[in-house]
Amino acid sequence: MILVVNPGSSSIKFQLFETNHAQPISILEGIAERIGVDGNLVMKFQGQKHQWKVMMPDHLTAVSEINAHMLELQVIKDKKEIQGIGFRVVHGGDKLVHPIIIDEQVKKGIEDNFKLAPLHNPPALVAINAFEKQFHLPMVAVFDTAFHQTLDPVNYLYPVPYTWYKENKVRKYGFHGISYEYITTHMSQVLNIPQDKLNLIVCHLGSGASITAIKNGQSLDTSMGFTPLAGLMMGTRSGDIDASIVQYMVKETGLDAFQITDILNKQAGLLGMAGMSDMRDVTDAVRRQEELPTLAWHKYCRVVARYLVDYANQLAGKIDAIIFTAGVGENSKSTRKEIIKHVKLLNLTIDETANEAKYDDYQLISTAQSAYPIYCVRTNEELMICHHTLKLVQ
Repeated sequence: MILVVNPGSSSIKFQLFETNHAQPISILEGIAERIGVDGNLVMKFQGQKHQWKVMMPDHLTAVSEINAHMLELQVIKDKKEIQGIGFRVVHGGDKLVHPIIIDEQVKKGIEDNFKLAPLHNPPALVAINAFEKQFHLPMVAVFDTAFHQTLDPVNYLYPVPYTWYKENKVRKYGFHGISYEYITTHMSQVLNIPQDKLNLIVCHLGSGASITAIKNGQSLDTSMGFTPLAGLMMGTRSGDIDASIVQYMVKETGLDAFQITDILNKQAGLLGMAGMSDMRDVTDAVRRQEELPTLAWHKYCRVVARYLVDYANQLAGKIDAIIFTAGVGENSKSTRKEIIKHVKLLNLTIDETANEAKYDDYQLISTAQSAYPIYCVRTNEELMICHHTLKLVQ
């Protein structure tokens, strides 16, 4: 068995995979949340949802409760049945560029990148230390930034003083890499194209959203940058804006640059324009012809379309498929259709029936006349982490 962990500052999401099958199978998923507040533990096992209100003052206590309740539900008889634990770590910087067995040196590398991911890397390290104390098992770190280390300098450098890159590590890193790796691996099988020859444009549209051009199975360019604030308009993030707006709003409001940046991360995007961050609420409001949500939705779709055209150009039109994935990409039929409508140069057409159809794993949603096939595909970052962990601990 492999335990996959996605840690946050006040939560720990987890899945347990059985690995004695041709493909690992998830048998348990859960979340320990409100850590440091009052504590809530939820587990889904064998079709049943189990919930416990239990005090979890810190991550170590939360991990102890996870272990105790897995034993109570008889998911495992002993924690030694678990072969290893895989962790999603957001930022590996330019040194941690592959999945790796966690040791003291790797922990130091995660800590060194605190300044690049201050909201994500610290809780990841806290969780790693907590699981290490409780489980005493091999542990693997899988980095969200690693997939994009194949970007060339033209795509990862910014037009700023070069010393910022050399001395301060200011460059495009890109994110959602575990999802992009899963989609690339999976679509290689679906399309029966060797991964090292596969060209895709993948739109990972969730609350956080990005788009990546994949050439010969590797990241060529991606929309998120130095931080996840760059690129597409998102649920609460602005995406690309004129950098001078920050300085201007500091003067206008009396807030400092940190506060303005926090607003751009947490109160902008769909939330800032439409007053709502969930795409389901936005599209409901569009159907009711509400002015600001409709404006925000069209803005969102046009920004994705603009990047799509740019990446098609970077791939010189050699595209095996265009992919929509993550919460919005997988489920918002009208948003997929609207984005494609705004891509006017590529002769893309959506099959209305296929786009509306329910699906489990993936669905072809383009017509036979479309210049390129378009798919919606359900991503599975946890399964990708499981594969990497199993490979390294065996």
